Amino acid sequence: MYFFDKFFFLTRTLVRFLQYLISPTKRYAYLLLLILRFRPKTILEIGVYTGKRSKDMILASRIFNNKIFYYGFDLFEDFYKKKGILKKELSKKPLTEKIIYSNLRKFAKIRLFKGYTYKTLEKFSKKKIKIDFVFIDGGHSFKTIKNDWFWVRKFLHKKSIVVFDDFYQTKKINIISKFGCNLVIKKLTKDYYYKILSWFGLGGDFINVYNTKIKIFFVLVGFKKKS
Repeated sequence: MYFFDKFFFLTRTLVRFLQYLISPTKRYAYLLLLILRFRPKTILEIGVYTGKRSKDMILASRIFNNKIFYYGFDLFEDFYKKKGILKKELSKKPLTEKIIYSNLRKFAKIRLFKGYTYKTLEKFSKKKIKIDFVFIDGGHSFKTIKNDWFWVRKFLHKKSIVVFDDFYQTKKINIISKFGCNLVIKKLTKDYYYKILSWFGLGGDFINVYNTKIKIFFVLVGFKKKS
């Protein structure tokens, strides 16, 4: 049974990788490549949305680990109670907390946190749990991403990896000053290294609120090794 489980997780991951490569969202193939490289046991995702990427990361991790701990942060159904948030955060409409939990619970130990991350991440920080792999793809305003990074730093150990979505390839200051992780990456301290993930030119096209098409990439962040 153990062998067949691993074979299923591997096959499913390879299929998803190929599906991403031929899709408009090619950059999500990086998530699977990074999971295969770093083999995390604990995953934290900000911006669960429909849970598809959550499941991708969990199943790819299960190739190497029998038990995965997954922590997901989103507004879930509360999203629909907040007026104007779609435009303010360039957000997508998520599924409910109950549906997400039901879809993921068979594959990992799942903990979901509903609400704004400036509250939920602070509360989570008191548990003093260290995370191997973090994916930040929640609210897309600079203010929200800056707050997410502030709290995420408290969950990292020396081998932790953080992946930011929404690094925009644009010279328009009015965009990157309001949205995306560009300024967060620019202001990283000397303790961290970062790498814009553009292997094979894989990124994505994004239509912003100014109705301008720009390229969007992931950024990988980790601790620098001390010499």
